[in-house]
Amino acid sequence: MKKAIALAWALGAPLAAQSFEVGLFLGQQQYPSIHTDVAPGTSLRMETDNKTVFAARFGYTVVDLGPALLQLTAGYQPEAKATVKASLPGIPAVEVGDFKENHWSAGAMFNFKAFVAIGAGVEFRSERLSATFSGFGDSTTYNRVWARVNAGFAIPSPVVKPFVGLEVAFPLTTKGSGVDINASTADALKAMAPKSQFGLYAGVRF
Repeated sequence: MKKAIALAWALGAPLAAQSFEVGLFLGQQQYPSIHTDVAPGTSLRMETDNKTVFAARFGYTVVDLGPALLQLTAGYQPEAKATVKASLPGIPAVEVGDFKENHWSAGAMFNFKAFVAIGAGVEFRSERLSATFSGFGDSTTYNRVWARVNAGFAIPSPVVKPFVGLEVAFPLTTKGSGVDINASTADALKAMAPKSQFGLYAGVRF
């Protein structure tokens, strides 16, 4: 009986070694350039300026085995508003409105502890997209999976371990850059949704 208890404890120890992480992402969010054919041989191009964004994240370690750990993650990015410009062939781009996005996320992350720590994972993001053009606005929700990769350094300490690193994130699915002139507003907004993020990720583990 004692051997069975000891074996169960040994097998369950990695799962019981939970720790927490609180972090903040700060960086650039990039948007795709989209185009719509408004007449034969004439295409309207719309571009959204890159935007500085920040997001808060929380991580919970469920498996910790030697140099690797598995986290469950949750996050929230407040609304970011970016300027949208439109242009026609031979005509300079002009500001036509703004595009807004915020999201909440949930996912999983593998972290490999070394001199330079490396992390890779996926997260489900529920993105709230909205735009306003000439006083007219509309919104939609875009649910998709993003990949995250980061690399950085952690400061060893007995209790709280600060860390800082670089992170890149990108969606695994996107709408095409060509938008039909008769497309729904929701499809047009999804085509304008963010295509990538890169920046700093820092926080503490405890």
